[in-house]
Amino acid sequence: MKIMYVDASTDGHHLAYLNSLLQVAPSDSFAVLPECERSVDGRCRMISKPAIRKISGYWTWINKLKKIAKEEQPDIVHFLDGDSIMRYFGWGLSKFRPYNVVVTYHHFFPGKLREISLKQMLRKAKVGVFHTEEIANKVRDFGCKNVRCISYPCFLRIPIHPEDEYKNDPPVLLALGGTRYDKGLDILLEALKRVEQPFRLIIAGQEMDFDEKYIKEAACSYRSCVEWNLHFLTEQELIDFLQSSDIIVLPYRKCFDGASGPMCEGVYLGKMIIGPSHGSLGKLIVQHHVGCTFKSEDIADLTKVLNDALKKPFGYDETAIQYQKSLQPEVFQESYFCMYRGIECKGKK
Repeated sequence: MKIMYVDASTDGHHLAYLNSLLQVAPSDSFAVLPECERSVDGRCRMISKPAIRKISGYWTWINKLKKIAKEEQPDIVHFLDGDSIMRYFGWGLSKFRPYNVVVTYHHFFPGKLREISLKQMLRKAKVGVFHTEEIANKVRDFGCKNVRCISYPCFLRIPIHPEDEYKNDPPVLLALGGTRYDKGLDILLEALKRVEQPFRLIIAGQEMDFDEKYIKEAACSYRSCVEWNLHFLTEQELIDFLQSSDIIVLPYRKCFDGASGPMCEGVYLGKMIIGPSHGSLGKLIVQHHVGCTFKSEDIADLTKVLNDALKKPFGYDETAIQYQKSLQPEVFQESYFCMYRGIECKGKK
C-alpha cells in the first residue's frame, strides 16, 4: 500500500500529525508539503507554499498534486487538513478518485454552506475522518455514511504521568497555543480579574489575535501573577510548560468545536482540564472525568469554576486514566492503518 499525504501547512501540530503517520506507513509512502526547514520523518516532495485562500492558488496547488499523483501512482491520497479547503466545496478532488481519497477534518463549523461543502467533499472521498464522536455523528446526520472517528492523540515523546496533587503553590494555570480569537484568551483574562484564590498564569504560544500589548492591559490588575511567552514553541518548550503547570484552561468560544491539542497533552500528563460546556470539548471533559466545564463564553461562571479548582488538587479516577491511555500515538496510528486496510485498493480505475 502506497499513501500520498498532503498538507498545505507545517505549522502548529500539522507536522507532528504527519510524522506520526509516516513513522508507521509503508516504506514507499510519502508526503507533499510546502517547502519548510522542519524535519519530516519520511520521503517528502516539497512544492512552493500554496496560496490556497485564492481560487487561482488553490487550483494551481490541486494541479501540482494531480501531477505528482500521476507520477507516483499511490493507492491512497490523504488530505490531512480538509478544514483549510472547505471554501471550495470539493472542487478538484474528483481528479484523485482513481487513488482513493481520504480527508481529515479537525474542527466542525456550523452553517448551511459548511454542511453543503462537507457533503460535496465527502461525495468525492472514500472516507472523511473526524476526531470526536460528537462531530462524526453530526456529519452522519447530514446523510454522510463514509465517516470515521479517530481520536486525536498526544504527540509528545514523554511517558504518561498521572498527577494526584498540584505541583505549585499557588497553582499554575496554563493557556497554551496561539492566541487566536476563537480560543478565548480574552475571556480568561477577564475572568481572572474576579478570581479570589491565589494563582499564577502562563500564556504560551504564537502571538496571533491577542498581542502582548493587549495582555498587559487586560491583566494589569494582577500583572505580577502572569508570565507570557508569545512565540512558536519548540517541542521541549511545550513539554516544559505543560509539566510546570497544574491546570490547563481552555476558554474556547462557541464557534470552536473540534479536537484540542492542549487538552490531549494536558490529559496525557494527568492535568486538570477546565473547558467550555459546549460541543465536543465539553462532552469529552465530562464523559472522561478529566476536569470541569463552565458555561461557554460566560465570564462569571468561568470565574466560579476557577475559584473552586484553585482550592484543592484534582485527581484522575479509573475512567480518566483509561482515556489518558487511549491518547497514546500508537492507538492513533493503528486506528488509521486499520482504516486504510479497509479501503479497497484494487488498482487504478
